[in-house]
Amino acid sequence: MVPNLRNPYQQIAGSLNYAAQLRPEPMFSVSQLSRVMTCPTQENLSLARQVIKYIIGSLDLKITYRPDDPNDPLCETNLMMFTVSDWATSVDTRCSHECYVVVFAGAAIAHRSKSCKSAMLSSAAADYYEASEGCRKLSYIHGILKDFYGSKCPSSPTYIDN
Repeated sequence: MVPNLRNPYQQIAGSLNYAAQLRPEPMFSVSQLSRVMTCPTQENLSLARQVIKYIIGSLDLKITYRPDDPNDPLCETNLMMFTVSDWATSVDTRCSHECYVVVFAGAAIAHRSKSCKSAMLSSAAADYYEASEGCRKLSYIHGILKDFYGSKCPSSPTYIDN
């Protein structure tokens, strides 16, 4: 660890953590960068700067809610959830990394990306765990939409990558 890197790296990683709450695509990179907050290397700082360059270079990208378009399945005005997990991704702990995203009207409205606290026994167990966490969030959002749509609340398909 280079002592002079710790404070600037922590400031950059903290800013990236905030940015990851607003935009889902850099979330995995930011979570990996946040794992070395106490002893960053020059390589970690370089990787953090690459994520900043990506965010600056993609400022024109934005979440856009679109009306129903029969030619685009993602434009349906219903909830959809996509989940994925990588079994035993971490070399140090052998824990899985999992994420989900909930889409409504063609745009992400909820997302999560995190490492498990304990090692899963199989890739199927990791997939089922993340699907259950995503379904919990999907059920919560579905309850909110019932207030707006009443009995005509949109369906909620779930897509699980295994």
